Amino acid sequence: MKRNEFIQKLSNIKTAISVTGKKYNTIRVYGDRLEFIRENKTKPESISVTELFTLFSKENIINASIAKSYISGRVQSPAVAILNTLKSSKTNKITPEIVSDIQDKPIFENDKRKQSYKNIKDETRFFIGLSDILGTEFLLSKNIGKPINSSHIFLSNNFEKYNFSKEINNCFLQVLKDLKSNYIFNSKSLSHHVDGAIINHPILKSRIVEFDEEQHFTPARLDTLTHLQEILPDYYFSKFKNICSDINYLNNYVLKKHRIKNRLKNVPNSFIEFVEWLERSNEKSSGFISNKNGFEFIGGRIAQRAYYDCLRDTAHLSENNYGFKSPLRFTKKEFEDIENEDFGLISMDRIKEIIIEILKNNYDITIPCT
Repeated sequence: MKRNEFIQKLSNIKTAISVTGKKYNTIRVYGDRLEFIRENKTKPESISVTELFTLFSKENIINASIAKSYISGRVQSPAVAILNTLKSSKTNKITPEIVSDIQDKPIFENDKRKQSYKNIKDETRFFIGLSDILGTEFLLSKNIGKPINSSHIFLSNNFEKYNFSKEINNCFLQVLKDLKSNYIFNSKSLSHHVDGAIINHPILKSRIVEFDEEQHFTPARLDTLTHLQEILPDYYFSKFKNICSDINYLNNYVLKKHRIKNRLKNVPNSFIEFVEWLERSNEKSSGFISNKNGFEFIGGRIAQRAYYDCLRDTAHLSENNYGFKSPLRFTKKEFEDIENEDFGLISMDRIKEIIIEILKNNYDITIPCT
């Protein structure tokens, strides 16, 4: 059974009963998470759909003991009950052809296009595709039910904790100057904010993986890229600078993503110039542009995001992350430019093909097609 058909069948299950009579109700699928509520309980719990699919695909006999090797958390029993319900169901037969027809075609209603995947985040769909390519055993991401923590990668919000070389430390000092930082950080871990991480893959080794959407391509990020180019190979910096310098993209997507109502006439010459414009514009303060730790001014959240991106760009150079290679960054915009289509309307098969193309074209890494 293909993954799409599996998910469709899961979506038809509302209740499951274990062999011991325990009942699991209100079963619903959201992206890569399947939620349920135990009998006599009120709080929902969740199971990774990817883990369920792997268990279902690889094992003929499914019980709690076998499920422990596939299902994380303390939800093996409900996972078994749900999969056994799926196996015994005869009312939810959906062919792969029908699933493809449902999911791959854009929907039109009253001349307004709706996304076929409206209930699944773009980032989640990207990581489901990457997981299918690499194998679930090599990829971590909250988007596939395998969150990242400090045991997987060291990522502090204070660059001084990485034991970087003098050259890299000097780079960060310049970055923080351009971002108007007060240099006050509490050294908390940012590991759980990483989009994804590849661990010990035979070809890709261990790397951070980021799926960059509109909010990352700001004047703050543009300033930092110039400094990063002085210390790191240009795997994606030039392309990112081109995106950050696109005034139409900045106005229509980046500012809009930050809930900024005013529009720029030209790309600012610096982030400081952008902040001055932001102050003159009298934008209503919100979490998208509010003050943040280390960046105590309007637009601080924008500066913080650019700084955190720099930390992810350089984390592999820290002795605390021995064995990690340079990060892989994929932009939502590149997928949309290739297909001339909104990301949410690109089929999963095509997303996987483009991931393989980007790895080859941008990083000179060849991954066998699956």
